[in-house]
Amino acid sequence: MKRVIVFSAILVVTSSICSAKPKTRTFQQPCSVVFPIAEKMSNEKPYHLLLDGKKDMILRVQTGSFWKAGARDIDVQFSDETNGSCTVTDNTPYSGVMRHGTVYLDRLEKLLKDMEAEKKTPPAQAAPPAAEKPPEKPQAQ
Repeated sequence: MKRVIVFSAILVVTSSICSAKPKTRTFQQPCSVVFPIAEKMSNEKPYHLLLDGKKDMILRVQTGSFWKAGARDIDVQFSDETNGSCTVTDNTPYSGVMRHGTVYLDRLEKLLKDMEAEKKTPPAQAAPPAAEKPPEKPQAQ
């Protein structure tokens, strides 16, 4: 009986330590900007969009393949903050090897930074068109 109680206590303690903890990222842009970009990214490889909750701003995305290393689901929730920023929470359970949701958040963060950098760089100015020369008249000999 004593062994059962000790085993149960150890099980409860280790399960609370090993349980999935949500990972969050806060972006400066509002969720009205971040969510559509995440939707678009979720429809591109290596992801497959499973659930698109536009009203609740929740995405469920699948990555991987059943035939290769197994498919993994990524659950992401978007919430607006009072200061106009957007907090994205990864509720994906830890697979034992890696958190696929953090990879998803890394890609989303890189995509948003790239888009922000494109807005800040001035567009390349085209060279003015060269003045056209009038056609030469043949000289009479």
